[in-house]
Amino acid sequence: MTRFLLSIPITYLLILLLSERPEWPKELIDLTHCPRSPNQFTGHIRLPNLLYNISMSPIAATKEETRTFWNPTIFALPYWANSQYIIVNMVTSHGEPYRRNVLCEANICHPKSRKSNNPREMACTDEDLEVLGPNGGLRCVTSPVEVDVPPTPAESCDGNEQLLADIPGFHDPRLFYSGRGEPILMVVSQSRYACIGLWAIDLRVVYPSLEETFSSSPRRLGPGPLMSYPTLTELTRNPPSTRRSYEKNWVMFSPSPSTSYLQYELNSTSRTFAQLVGAGLTTTNETDPLEEPCLSEPTPEEVGGGHFMAAPSWHQATPALKLILCMRSNSTCINQTGEVFFAAIHRKHVNGFGLPERYERYFVVWSATPSFNMLAVSQHPILLANETNRGWTPEQIWDGVPESESGSRAEWGQFTYTTTIAYAWGREESDIREKVMGYLDDEVILSVGIDDQNGLYAKAKVSELLQCLRICPGRMPV
Repeated sequence: MTRFLLSIPITYLLILLLSERPEWPKELIDLTHCPRSPNQFTGHIRLPNLLYNISMSPIAATKEETRTFWNPTIFALPYWANSQYIIVNMVTSHGEPYRRNVLCEANICHPKSRKSNNPREMACTDEDLEVLGPNGGLRCVTSPVEVDVPPTPAESCDGNEQLLADIPGFHDPRLFYSGRGEPILMVVSQSRYACIGLWAIDLRVVYPSLEETFSSSPRRLGPGPLMSYPTLTELTRNPPSTRRSYEKNWVMFSPSPSTSYLQYELNSTSRTFAQLVGAGLTTTNETDPLEEPCLSEPTPEEVGGGHFMAAPSWHQATPALKLILCMRSNSTCINQTGEVFFAAIHRKHVNGFGLPERYERYFVVWSATPSFNMLAVSQHPILLANETNRGWTPEQIWDGVPESESGSRAEWGQFTYTTTIAYAWGREESDIREKVMGYLDDEVILSVGIDDQNGLYAKAKVSELLQCLRICPGRMPV
């Protein structure tokens, strides 16, 4: 029997496996294929998609922007808006005793010599190229305005957490659309239940200019979607005994316009999520108790081989996007395939002093129907074309990339972490609720932070990000 199984191609083995697990969409089989081999030294898969610069200096600025910004979060505006994207960026502190975040509307431009995948994107002017560099990029078209979110008090902090709670202002902003098309800003700020928690507010409250855009759809009459978070609302866990003193890295996902969930943890030993019931309150944990962990720790062989460090940690990184496992261009399968969620997560490696050495980017996929079981995860960490990482020599990290030999590797991004994924601007949605849903051949924009000092972005098709997946083990046998 063993000899027989070994003679069966892996694709057919997966078909047999999935046929016994109906909650796993068969379309995931194609995404287990690895079109590129991982780096022999680092284990990364390098995509051909470039990282591009972001400039918060608007086109009509009367003076040069001298502030520095980091950890951008980005999402696309509706196709009928005057601008393409919204950026929220943290402002680097220069001794100020508070945190500041700014917002602007922005557009992508590309050099006239380079053809864009989106024919509606604009060519860069000479001034754009002077500000963004020769590859173009994403630039504010409105002056950055401060994101005015009400301050929140901390209920109780322990030890060093008190130092963080004493700094006014929020951090780690994330932009995303809810299932009904609401533009949501999620932030980390002082908690009324503990020390640090997560809060949500409708971006139209923070940036009222969006109200007109969301209520002027050429295909839908009436105002934009109703607000679930018209005021700053703290998100919670239930029961209260499960709440932690310092909460962060939660992900909201919406299987329908009327239901949303919070995923709190996703690591190699546990996964927890709960349904939002209103006012930031939730049900108790609804994770399938028989679901086996999908994420894993490095084996001794992997640690010994130098690809991984011992005792890394997993944490969620970006908002989740809903995906139809079909090509938009293939009209025959659109209504016949499953829906899933996907998001980027990080595997964090630390050095001997407990300080971050590097973040590695993976993508995870889970079902869009109850009980929202984990379906797949990247087999290898993913780097973008001009991105590097710590822990190896330049010769190792750029092995097999001849293009890198002609450039200065020191100028290319390193110690990066993904803060947001969102469907890219330019799709003509029939409804604002479609902003959170896409297809395998749709483009996604990724915002990337660099060492808490800068920010970049990249664009890639979903099928490029979700390649070389490993199927999750599923539920334990009863």
